[in-house]
Amino acid sequence: MSSILCPICRQPVRIDLLLSVCDGGHRFPVIDGIPDLLVDVNDSALIDEEEHWDSVANRGRMKFVPNKYMSSRIEKDYDKVFLESIKASWKEPYPEHISIAEIGCGTGSAITYLEKIESQYVDYTGIDISIKIMNMQKSTGKIFPNNWKIRFIRASANTSIFEDNSLDIIFSASALHHLKLPSVIEWISKSLKPNGILILHEPSLGNPFAKIARKLVRDFHTKGEKPLVPNRVEELANKQNLVLIYEKGLHYLTGPVQYLVGILRLPFPFAYCTDEVCKFLDTLVTSPTWNYSFVQVYKKIGSE
Repeated sequence: MSSILCPICRQPVRIDLLLSVCDGGHRFPVIDGIPDLLVDVNDSALIDEEEHWDSVANRGRMKFVPNKYMSSRIEKDYDKVFLESIKASWKEPYPEHISIAEIGCGTGSAITYLEKIESQYVDYTGIDISIKIMNMQKSTGKIFPNNWKIRFIRASANTSIFEDNSLDIIFSASALHHLKLPSVIEWISKSLKPNGILILHEPSLGNPFAKIARKLVRDFHTKGEKPLVPNRVEELANKQNLVLIYEKGLHYLTGPVQYLVGILRLPFPFAYCTDEVCKFLDTLVTSPTWNYSFVQVYKKIGSE
């Protein structure tokens, strides 16, 4: 697998079963099989984030869960869009060996959404602030693809732990709005290989229904999150040699309404009818800015 670098001195880290040590002498414990590169965290924002996601892991779910029927339909949309994004980014056949890193991985969203990549061998590294949320993947019963070599690491995505020009894909699902975006986009560009791609999915600041929910249902959101505007992401990406090659807005009304239907515990017939109406109204709003969320794919300019 690609080398992991020390977040303090940028020297390679040798990962062992009980302890990880970098060539600069910094030592990092391994907790529940996950290397912990965030010893002595003093950043209040990171502490708040970890407490939030540890709490989610302890409960086994978010406080407010969407309606199961509507969320299953939305998950199918994500599958379709992420597959479209890969096809828009790479011409087949895909490379035989692909290196993937996921920011804010949780239980490994990229493994679910990108497992259809037809590559012989995939290196996957998921990073997250919460060891507890990453360890939830053990209880999901999900069987990982045989051709994927998988590791999870506790780290802050505000600081790179990857070598320059080492990754084919960096994936992030609803994580960037929790981070310091300018510095994250900068290290993403450095870590991607020439023609490597960044795939991101984010809630949009411009959706009016989500704005209302953020004010009324505060416990659903973390304290320091800052929902993004698609144009702002593109502006920062362009400064770092990343060019937008795919963009799509999703679930203008379906996204927020799935939570309302879930909170009210409305029966299936109502959920079905609501989903059909919302899906129709979604088709009338195509702007990524106004949609509930958006997917963007950026390619790093460069030659092989």
